[in-house]
Amino acid sequence: MLSGAMISNAAQAENWDLPLAWPATNYISVSAQSFADEVKTATEGRVDITLHPGGSLGFKGAEMLSAVGDGLVPIGDMLLNQQVGTEPLLGMTSLPYFLGSFDEFIKFNEYFHPTLAKLMEKNNQKLLYTIPWPQQQIWTKKEITDIASMAGIKIRSYDRASTDVFNSAGMTPNQLPWGEVIPSLAAGAIDAVATSSPSAVDGSFWEFIKYGFPTRQTWNINAMTVNLDAWNALSEADQEAILKISAEVEPKFWQVAQDEDAKNMAILKEHGITLGDISPELRAELRERAAPLRQAILDTMGADAKAIVDGFKPE
Repeated sequence: MLSGAMISNAAQAENWDLPLAWPATNYISVSAQSFADEVKTATEGRVDITLHPGGSLGFKGAEMLSAVGDGLVPIGDMLLNQQVGTEPLLGMTSLPYFLGSFDEFIKFNEYFHPTLAKLMEKNNQKLLYTIPWPQQQIWTKKEITDIASMAGIKIRSYDRASTDVFNSAGMTPNQLPWGEVIPSLAAGAIDAVATSSPSAVDGSFWEFIKYGFPTRQTWNINAMTVNLDAWNALSEADQEAILKISAEVEPKFWQVAQDEDAKNMAILKEHGITLGDISPELRAELRERAAPLRQAILDTMGADAKAIVDGFKPE
């Protein structure tokens, strides 16, 4: 039989494997590593988080909410809009043309944070921090000046919702996995891709693309969560230390996303991509066209989603 001291010492040593879908060099993975380093220092090694980037543990994006909740992994980073099959409210920031700027995105994160924490608790998890992706842009071979100029552009879509959004703009979406994007651009099967600047740099879009326009049709956000059983196994002191670190790094990580966007935009410009903008009139037109889609998604989410949207005041 183990002595009380041995049990206590065993309980204090926690080695957590953290799966990440992103490459080790991606800013989300780099941020997670800095968080893990701070946690190890603050807990004097009692909580040691080992990152497994690039999907090396085999977990797919849409599985992460259940993987952490069921204890298949003690801690996980997840893209929230991939978890809507389990928790529809996790798709709030991906409502088409709901949030118009990164400042609104920041304010919505603050407003939604308590709800997000409750949703994670419902799924046997403790929310630690969130980290965003940069603004969505349309990277295209032709210039966009107004709604008419978008007609017929063959654009890569990635799910049913994005297909509907691009259809509403008069474009011709073609749903493709990321691995087929570059070959399709090279072959002329698509003329445009909607994604953020890190992916545009990763794909060397300048070899095929001439323009980039910040449409911001959706916003994507990741959350770092811990399985509640693993969390409750920690001492109160270590829990407090981790929560303190989480609160301190979250605003820094949101700034990192902005810095990453600026860095990648500069790289894209240096390689000859023209970084344009869209007029307020065009943005209003796109938002109006997407309104039925936005409402249809809200209807499937239920009364709680409507209350969240109605209660959010970005001013």
